[in-house]
Amino acid sequence: MKVLYLIPYSPANPVFGGALRIYHLLTHLCKNHDVTVAGFSSREEEKELIKQFPLLAGKTHLVDPPYSESTARWSLIKSLFTSHSNWHQLTRSEPFQRKLDQLLEAESFDIIQSEFPVMAMFRYRSPAVNIIDSHNVEYDNFKRMAKVKNPFKKLFYHIEAYKFYKEETEVCSRQDALLVTSERDISIFNQTLPAVPKYLIPNGVDTTYFQPFTTQPTPHSLVFVGMMKYVPNYDGISWFLDEIFPKILEKVPDATITIVGKNPPESISDRACKNIIVTGFVEDTRPYIEQSAVYVVPLRMGGGTRLKIMEALAVKKPIVTTSVGCEGIDVENGKSILIADQPDEFAAKVIELFNNPEKVTDLTENGYQLVNDLYRWESIGLQMDDAYKKLTGMHSDGFTEEDEEALERWDNESNGDHNTKSLEQGAV
Repeated sequence: MKVLYLIPYSPANPVFGGALRIYHLLTHLCKNHDVTVAGFSSREEEKELIKQFPLLAGKTHLVDPPYSESTARWSLIKSLFTSHSNWHQLTRSEPFQRKLDQLLEAESFDIIQSEFPVMAMFRYRSPAVNIIDSHNVEYDNFKRMAKVKNPFKKLFYHIEAYKFYKEETEVCSRQDALLVTSERDISIFNQTLPAVPKYLIPNGVDTTYFQPFTTQPTPHSLVFVGMMKYVPNYDGISWFLDEIFPKILEKVPDATITIVGKNPPESISDRACKNIIVTGFVEDTRPYIEQSAVYVVPLRMGGGTRLKIMEALAVKKPIVTTSVGCEGIDVENGKSILIADQPDEFAAKVIELFNNPEKVTDLTENGYQLVNDLYRWESIGLQMDDAYKKLTGMHSDGFTEEDEEALERWDNESNGDHNTKSLEQGAV
């Protein structure tokens, strides 16, 4: 099928959840469909994107992002006095709208897939099937982030949640379908958009990149991985350091936590000591995961599903997480993962894994099997193909169901004569 793929940023060299999902879905699309990419990217990022996806050469229609660090900070303040969300304001771009108009005048597509609702807010003059890949329910994500203590941030997130509710509901109502990452997100969307078809396309893991480690981890070591600029990650690790880690240190004084992720705020960096290691950005998270005895995901907010959970399961690391941290993933408490929502319980489960190697083996073997059964990107890409087929009536090769049935009838009625003739002609 011919697919127009709309992206808010380049997924080349992905280092955070949204970019990872886009990268792996795009990998599948390039292998199985005729893909054109449009959206935002710098020239250097575009070159790297084509280097990593050679089939996109001549098929990228990208403009410079309409925002920078300085404009993003000003937009946060400005958004308090407008009717649009901050993200909506940051991504408005007349240059991109013009490029999109020109592209759709010159080419036709079977599917236009927008990554995040914000990319579907542009005008489409096309009869193509319109799909949004919703990484989260954005307004619900902001409602959860409004639980922060800072009064200014609390107000900002409440306002953003309300604005996103209006924008997200309106733009999603105009789609032919939504791709969502969890059953929870389906249930939330069903409350406001019951008539729009929804397809579960979960997050996954690259099992060729994240493979089980053979080395022994450092005793009593923990690891947390996440982009620290993302509020749920910052809130989660702050809660862990304030409420949970001191309880672990009371029983295990030599315990350590390594915090791996881009842009840690000073409130996290300043806490670095012999028990708390803050790395900042790293090129490869695997060595830090490898040396850890337990992987922690102490999230209290966020949406969609956490790719970090799948990555830890794929490398056979035992995980202690909150209920929110493993939402939407088919894990079972006590079988493939340990779940705790209170500080005392969370600390106790970490200490249990420090002292119980048999429990660690059971959890990691079950978790590894789960990932390979359900969350490999290869199988997730096939699920997306199934959604495409249902929405368009076409197979990835461009044939419709009617075409396939006609070919099958012709094949049966000819009793193989056409095959014999083809072989004879080939022999000549």
